[in-house]
Amino acid sequence: MRILLLMTLFIFTSSASAGLYKWVDGDGNVHYSQKPPRDKQYKRLKAPAPAPETTQPLYKSTKKTDKTAKTLAAESAKNQKLRETNCTNAKEHLNKYTLYRRFRDKDGNVTTVNDNERAKQIKEAKQAINDFCN
Repeated sequence: MRILLLMTLFIFTSSASAGLYKWVDGDGNVHYSQKPPRDKQYKRLKAPAPAPETTQPLYKSTKKTDKTAKTLAAESAKNQKLRETNCTNAKEHLNKYTLYRRFRDKDGNVTTVNDNERAKQIKEAKQAINDFCN
């Protein structure tokens, strides 16, 4: 029993004192290992000291002040209005591409949309409706 205890202590102490070694091979590549190389010149590195404990919190307080609460409410209302606008536009886009195949551009020229482009536009409109409409 004592021998088993001594062997266990020896194994743990030898692994705890394992070092870190650095060497450069013939091609100039830097290597790191826990065992030193046999036929190369190496440098033993020291383990870094543990970071000091700090009493400062790792994050800042997230208390909302009146000013930030008002700003948050204003931004939220603005975002909701934008979502509603995007929803309306997406529904109009879907309706337009579902009903029509010919469109008039800014200059008044009429163009016909092929089936592939029409299907693509309908798919994009449905995705936008899914994203913006609740």
